[in-house]
Formats: sequence, structure tokens, C-alpha cells
Amino acid sequence: MPLLSCDLHLPEGAERVLVAMSGGVDSSVAALLAQAQGLEVIGVTLAIPAAAPDEARAVCDRLRIEHRVVDVSEAFEERVVEPFCRAWAAGLTPNPCVVCNPGLKFDELLRIAAEAGCEAIITGHYARVTASGPQHHLLRACDRSKDQSYMLYRSSQHALKSLVLPLGTLTKGEVRALALQAGLPAAARPESQDVCFAPGGDVAALLSRRCPQAVRPGPILDADGSEIGRHDGLARYTVGQRRGLGIGGPEGPHYVLGILPEHNALVVGPEEALWADSCDLVEVRLVGDPPGRSFPASVMTRYRGTETPATVALRGEEATVRFRRPHRAPAPGQSAVFYGGERLIGGGIIRRPT
Repeated sequence: MPLLSCDLHLPEGAERVLVAMSGGVDSSVAALLAQAQGLEVIGVTLAIPAAAPDEARAVCDRLRIEHRVVDVSEAFEERVVEPFCRAWAAGLTPNPCVVCNPGLKFDELLRIAAEAGCEAIITGHYARVTASGPQHHLLRACDRSKDQSYMLYRSSQHALKSLVLPLGTLTKGEVRALALQAGLPAAARPESQDVCFAPGGDVAALLSRRCPQAVRPGPILDADGSEIGRHDGLARYTVGQRRGLGIGGPEGPHYVLGILPEHNALVVGPEEALWADSCDLVEVRLVGDPPGRSFPASVMTRYRGTETPATVALRGEEATVRFRRPHRAPAPGQSAVFYGGERLIGGGIIRRPT
């Protein structure tokens, strides 16, 4: 099949590769494509909630490649789950995938690859890696509807040097077609959820066990500080949310404008109050050299969210994003990621909108 002859852009001289196997269709086809290139493939499943080791093993058996399961549950708890719970309980809206993918998975895969004598790591992410001299860059996936580059903005040069993303030039439909044609057992497996460690995606239920203070009822305040209702626990709300407030009145619909954990209170108001002209970032990470200390970019503050033209001004590991037109609900704790065309330039954690 023509798609199997695609160029994987492997590091020079690579013959033995590690493929991260979750058990889903994307990682399964990534392994299929690597094998089709005549590479020696080792499938590795990191034991975290999103993984399905039995399904991954079935795929590896079908492809007749070695399969290993590596327990990283302790590191996952320490580096992903606990920080997520603390941040959410503090009124932030963190995205655990931007930490897990480059900060845990890639680190562990690189370590395992080195021990196994593999020259590259391959994953089923929808994004592309390219090199410009000694620097490596992240590019959006050709299928914008599946692009996952946002999740990878914290990737290091060390990781990108060894990272191969064969699905970056394919559509999801093409990936499923390849899986079906090859008879892979993961061909029809559904997509995994974003917060994989919260059963059913129920963050409030997770927080009720780990941070019970985050699910205590409390006041809903208007912009003047007057109580106009009661909420069911801060863990059940995010900035920009409208549903579930239980507030009516002639002044129109209310939206969550802010979360005040120190007072166990929600602040609500009209939708127009959600739109921001700028936001400040911390923990800024760059993928290669930026175009300058201040540069134009297209900025996204939610995974697959709306992009807004902006100017990004860098100050070490902090930055200010000034939108060229108002941007809706940049929430503290979320990641603002900036692009220059197809290239992902970098991103950071939103400290506050302004």
C-alpha cells in the first residue's frame, strides 16, 4: 500500500527503534509503519491509566514484534496526578497532557530506548518534527482536526532529536484504513479521554477523594461581591462555564469569571467579561530559537481551541501575550501555545488574563 512507503525521517543510521504502544489504533499504525520500513521494532507500553497492555500485546503479537510493559505508575502519580489535583484544588485549570507527554512519557521512553539499544523513539502523536541545522522544531499535523502539537510544546531538544512521528502527515481516516487493512485488533478502538486518570472523565469525583475541600458547597458572587447563589463545589466549574450554575434572572445568562479557593467562592458575570486583551505566562518553554524577544504569533489557550493573532513578549521563563482582538476566557492554569504558521514556537502556563 503506498502509504506504507512514507518517509519516517529517522535519525541517520537508525535500524532499531522503540515504539510507544498504548494499545490504540494510532500507536498500532505507528508500529506498522516502522516495521514496513524494515526496522527492528520493540513495542513498549508504559503502565499508566490510558494504556491497555493486553491490547498492545495483541497488536505486537500480530506484527510479530517484541513487547514490553514498563511500570511507571509511581512517577505518573508524582509528576502528573498529584500536581494536577493540587492545581485544580487551587482554582486553576491545568491540562495534564502537556506535562505527561513531554515530561514523563518522553523521558521514560528515552531511558528505555537507551537501555535497549534503540536509536529512535516513535509515537502515534499527530504532529511533525523537522530539523534546521542543530535545532529541531515541532510542526502542526497535516490533519488540523487531529493536530496534537499543542500537547507537546514542552518537549526538549534532546527528546525531539530522537522522536519520530509517522502519523503527522496522515489523516485519522487513513490511519484507521491502514489498521483495518493490516488486520490490527486496535482498528476500531475508541479514542482515549484527556484526563485518563479520572474514571469517566469525572474530575470532581477524583477531587472528592483526594482534595475534599474542593467539593464543598459555597457562595456564588457577582462582580460586586454580592452572593447571588450557591455552588456545589469548586471542582465542578471552570472559567467560561455557563451550565450547572443554577442562576437565573432578568440580567441574562451568567458565566464563571473566576474561582476563589481561599473563599470557596465562584465569581460570575456576563459573557462579555470573559474576553481578555492580554494574559501573562509563567513556565515558558520554547521549541528552538524564537523569532525574537517580541514577535507576532497565533495563540491558542485550549487544546484545539480558537486561535487569536497576538504579539508575544518574552522575559526569560515568563511572557506577556497581547491579543490583536479580544480572546475568550484564557483561564489561569491552562497553557497558551504560540505558533508561527505551521511551526510551534513555544508556550507557557497562564498566570492571569488582563
